[in-house]
Amino acid sequence: MIVHRHASWAMALLVLGAATAPASAQWPPTEVENLQVLPDTIAIPELVGLMAGFTRALGVRCTYCHAGREDEPLSSLDFASDEKLPKRKAREMLRMLRHINSEHLPPVEGRATPPVQVQCVTCHGGRTLPRQLEEVLLLAYDGGGLDSTLATYHRLREEYYGRAAYDFGSVPLTVVADGIRSRSLSDAVDVLALNLEMNPTSLFSQRQHARFVLEQRFRDQGVESGVALYRELRERHGQSALPEFNLNGMAYALLRTGKTTEAVAVFELMVEAYPESANAYDSLGEGYLAVGDVARAIANYERSLELNPRNNNARAKLRELRARP
Repeated sequence: MIVHRHASWAMALLVLGAATAPASAQWPPTEVENLQVLPDTIAIPELVGLMAGFTRALGVRCTYCHAGREDEPLSSLDFASDEKLPKRKAREMLRMLRHINSEHLPPVEGRATPPVQVQCVTCHGGRTLPRQLEEVLLLAYDGGGLDSTLATYHRLREEYYGRAAYDFGSVPLTVVADGIRSRSLSDAVDVLALNLEMNPTSLFSQRQHARFVLEQRFRDQGVESGVALYRELRERHGQSALPEFNLNGMAYALLRTGKTTEAVAVFELMVEAYPESANAYDSLGEGYLAVGDVARAIANYERSLELNPRNNNARAKLRELRARP
């Protein structure tokens, strides 16, 4: 939808059923027919401008909605025809738009001045289906696995990068990785590797990739290899890419899947990196309990309590462990 002096009025009234005269008409047309919402007194230049706004909002050409061939002049299109489904869908979408702008938004308290109007482009952003990038990629994964997902990402990036259609920042691929990790941690790591390649200076990309790739390394290749990769990633990106909360989450993920020795190793790395964290010692205490090392569990719960005297979990664990015969 283009912005012009009648923008708010047009947003409240127009429906794509507005159409110029049929196939034999000249271009621009001199009269219109099949107007379903727009008044028949609308000026032709304004009508043409509105239709052009639709094409930009959805990233399409006139033939997306109107009957005719793309390679023929506009005067040959049957604008009055309701043959095409997208045109009929568009009517319903614009009735929804009219309701939002005329009924739903006006009572909202504290609206901007002038009030913001929802437009076709608000959701579509230059694409026919207003899906977010992560949704498109997860659908591609469901349909064709990792190869389809990566191919879809590259195709969309090639076509849309620099436009409003999709967010190619560091968040969408992370959402995709989270969505597929329960099915394949290896595929999730590959998605995050792509995210890091596309957003190499993003701390968020570095952190998410480090967490997943480390978990995979500890899970598949054991403690020695996992620790080596940890130190490599810390050297490459800095400790900020390996925050306490990520190490903690990774260790508990390993613990839940029975990788207790590996989990303890990650907890130990966390204590090494964050020696003043009461939570790190508390977690390490739980790790030692999981492998049956009660003495070390007690020592770490005691240290956690020293750092945070209000740590009720550590206090309860110590009471329980000291009461054992």
